[in-house]
Amino acid sequence: MNNLVILSENPAFIVIITLFALLILFSGFVTLNLLIKINRFETYIKTIQSDGADTADGLVKFSLRWDEWTKRFEKFAAINDQIISAIEQVRSEQEFIAKAFGNEKKLSKAIELARIGSKADDITTQTGISADEAAVVVKFHGPK
Repeated sequence: MNNLVILSENPAFIVIITLFALLILFSGFVTLNLLIKINRFETYIKTIQSDGADTADGLVKFSLRWDEWTKRFEKFAAINDQIISAIEQVRSEQEFIAKAFGNEKKLSKAIELARIGSKADDITTQTGISADEAAVVVKFHGPK
């Protein structure tokens, strides 16, 4: 015990013990700081994992919606093709009706001209019907 008292009075021993205590205290602070940073880093990694999972889930949902939109667009394109086909058919029928109505109008005018005594050549030039048609109109509807 006497040796400890003598050592405790020795300034070199006090410096060594103080430095050793400071070293232990410094390493404790460094370790505590590293543990705090590791804890924050783990929390940050968990947040990133959670966000990554949410992002992956969002991408899966978006992919499903994209597939649904693609199917709807394909249906829309098919319906659009049907509508275009129907419009073309209506145009064709409209042209046929217009031609038929135009021909009927031409024939009506030709009959009127034949009744007032016009010749087949005059009827052809005024109405645009063929010479054969004009001759038949004059024959049946011309003055007798």
